[in-house]
Amino acid sequence: MFPAGQSRIRDADLHRLTERRTAFCMNPDVLIVGGGIGGTMLAALLSRGGKRVLIIERAKGPPAFLRPEILWPRAVDTLFSLESREFWERECVRAAGGIVLDNSGKLTPVVTPELFGRAGVLPFFENPNATRETLLGICGAEVRRGIEVLAVRARDLAAGTEMEIEAAITIGDDGAESRVRAGCGIAMELRAFPMEFITRGVSWPSAWPVDVVRIFLPRRRLSGGLLALAMFPLRGGKAACLAPVVTGSVDEALAADFAELLAGAAEVPEELRAVDFPQSFTRIGRKWGHAPRYGCDGAVLLGDAIHPVSPAGGQGANMAIADAVALARILLAGAPDPAAALERERRAANERGVQPTRLTSRFFRLSRIPLLGSLPGLLIPLVLRSDAMRIRALRRLAGWQESAAWCLPRLTV
Repeated sequence: MFPAGQSRIRDADLHRLTERRTAFCMNPDVLIVGGGIGGTMLAALLSRGGKRVLIIERAKGPPAFLRPEILWPRAVDTLFSLESREFWERECVRAAGGIVLDNSGKLTPVVTPELFGRAGVLPFFENPNATRETLLGICGAEVRRGIEVLAVRARDLAAGTEMEIEAAITIGDDGAESRVRAGCGIAMELRAFPMEFITRGVSWPSAWPVDVVRIFLPRRRLSGGLLALAMFPLRGGKAACLAPVVTGSVDEALAADFAELLAGAAEVPEELRAVDFPQSFTRIGRKWGHAPRYGCDGAVLLGDAIHPVSPAGGQGANMAIADAVALARILLAGAPDPAAALERERRAANERGVQPTRLTSRFFRLSRIPLLGSLPGLLIPLVLRSDAMRIRALRRLAGWQESAAWCLPRLTV
């Protein structure tokens, strides 16, 4: 049980909390713990449906680092249902124009506008920091930052200044290590993804097309653990660099790999030559899994709190948005057991969304076995040479989140 939807919180800035205590919504209809894209999308949909929503977020601002994200068509359509495409394209999203590989001194277009057209799929590259900040600004909910959840079941007050917020229901969008999930008594097996991701923002090269991802692949397997490096074009002349590396790779070896990667590239922009790799990048490890239940009495989970995944296949944000759309419809309809209703609608689609992470993890582990180390070099070219396989892959990735849950709720605007 999740008693009366109560969460105990502590403001990371006591002075700020004391000053604004009178303006703090203590009895919202819905309390959302965590300001990820799923939680903020849910807040926007519920607010437009007439609910009083409070978001509490531990971080005081957006992350200091920049990473890329891909939104598939259904997720993009949901964004555009809140504001116009022109609104979102100012700073947050950009329609994908293609993917080019830089490998063995050659540039090879592997996904083109024509291929997107044949597949009937148009993904968007997204700046997740800008999108979340924009959603927080327009969602219509009260947003409080610098606040962490201490416990969701404890009756005794912990040390420090605390308060209780009573809501009809609490939503946990607080990540893979969710405290709301723990408070629900739901144990989830979290598996370490065998790669880490090194990321940072740079300026986008002015001579390059502004909508085409550039992926640098090494001529051979690099000894230090660097697997590849991709540059994603974002709005505002920015680029998000993302490099998958073998977990535990040391900085000195990665720096040598980076130098070798650039030496074998056909075209290296000055923006990439100038970075201090990997010291000036942020290293991110990922855990993945799928929770056995989606909530309990008084609380519902969504996003990474129930299905954390790796960046493989670009599924995470899309799954979270799909969860939010389904849950908004369920809550606005007054379902008696929203956690069970969400699980019925979303479990199968979310399980499909976890598949790219599961398969990539298995494939990567096999490729590290000496006798099987040539697998990527044999299979990847086969996929890239086949239009049919590329089209199938795009459709599969875009469709993994599809379910009835994408039917938007009727909203009161």
